[in-house]
Amino acid sequence: MKKLKLIAVMVLAVVLLGTIGITGNSSAAVPKLNLPPTSLPTMTYYTTNGSSYAINTTLWAELFFDVIDNSSYVSFNWSANSTQYLIVFDLSYTGLNPYGLQFISSLSSIGAPTVAHYKQAFNMTKNMMSQAKSNGKTVTNIVALDNGAYPGFSWSTVHIRNNLTEYRNIGIVVAIVMAMFVLYYYFNRKK
Repeated sequence: MKKLKLIAVMVLAVVLLGTIGITGNSSAAVPKLNLPPTSLPTMTYYTTNGSSYAINTTLWAELFFDVIDNSSYVSFNWSANSTQYLIVFDLSYTGLNPYGLQFISSLSSIGAPTVAHYKQAFNMTKNMMSQAKSNGKTVTNIVALDNGAYPGFSWSTVHIRNNLTEYRNIGIVVAIVMAMFVLYYYFNRKK
C-alpha cells in the first residue's frame, strides 16, 4: 500500500511540474495561410528622381534568397517556410502588406531593384516598428523576422524564449529523471 501511495505522489509531482507555466495565446486569431502562387505579382515603384522599376517573380526570389534567407541578415530559417513570401505580401499574394510597403518605400529612395539595393533597403527598415507583437507590444521588423513572425501582420506573434522558460524546462527533465531513479531503486532494493 505504501508503494502505491509513493507511486501516486511521484506521478502527480511529475504531472504538476510538466504543466507549470504552460500558457497559450488564444486571443489572436491566425488566418489560414495559403501557399504562394507559382508567379508572384509584379510591383512597380518610382524613385525620387522619377525613374520607375518593376519587381517581378525573379527579382522577388533574389530578395528572399540573398537577404531574407541569408543568416547574416535574418537569423530565423525562413527558407524552410513555404509561406515566407507573406513577409512582404498580403494574405492573397496580390498586394503588399505594411512591411512590404516600408521595404518598397525604402527601395524607392535608393534606386533599381538590385541585391545591393535590397540589402540597403532591408537595413533601412529593420529597426522600424512592425505590426507583429510580443506580449501585446509591437516589436521592430528585425525582431519579428529573427523570431519567425511576419512583420506585416498584427496577428503574428513573436515568441521570445527567456532564460526562465529554459531553466524551467531543464528542471522538469531533471525531476522526471530523478523520479525514475527513485522508483527504480525503491522497487528493486533487496529486503
